[in-house]
Amino acid sequence: MFEKIFVEIWPWYVSGPAVGLFVLAFLFFKNRPLGASSTYQAALEAARGSQANEFGTGPKSALPIDPRDPAPRWQIWFLVGLFLGGALSWAFGGRDCGSFSLPGFDQFFHLGVPGTLALLFFGGALIGFGTRMSGGCTSGHAIMGISNMQAPSLYATVVFFAVGMAFSFGLRALFA
Repeated sequence: MFEKIFVEIWPWYVSGPAVGLFVLAFLFFKNRPLGASSTYQAALEAARGSQANEFGTGPKSALPIDPRDPAPRWQIWFLVGLFLGGALSWAFGGRDCGSFSLPGFDQFFHLGVPGTLALLFFGGALIGFGTRMSGGCTSGHAIMGISNMQAPSLYATVVFFAVGMAFSFGLRALFA
């Protein structure tokens, strides 16, 4: 049972609906959208004890959404759960987990561990910048925004995936 739940990759027809149902249940029971970047921003604002952020916007654009709930604890636990889930997956994920060897990545770039870490850090910084510019992360726009029929989320998701595909094909053509 442990192998089936935690080690083997779940098929898309199980994992996709499970994520969708969890997001819908969270919206129904907590009346909150679920997105990693908005949760991260809200947790930082709660930790700072301020509703203003470093970009100069005031309380109208600050998170959390409900003013009666200035520092919900679930956001901190959600972030802790994301980290712990990744750590548990890394620890119990089988023989291919627990190393810095990324299949396909290492054969393509040949950077070694320090170069891989530097490139992943740079990529993460770019993702953070893009998340801030687009008003949310890929999962927030693709899962929450599109399901709420928000046109900007549809446009953002199309742009995310189109740019990602173009960049991947461009890198492959450049380095292959």
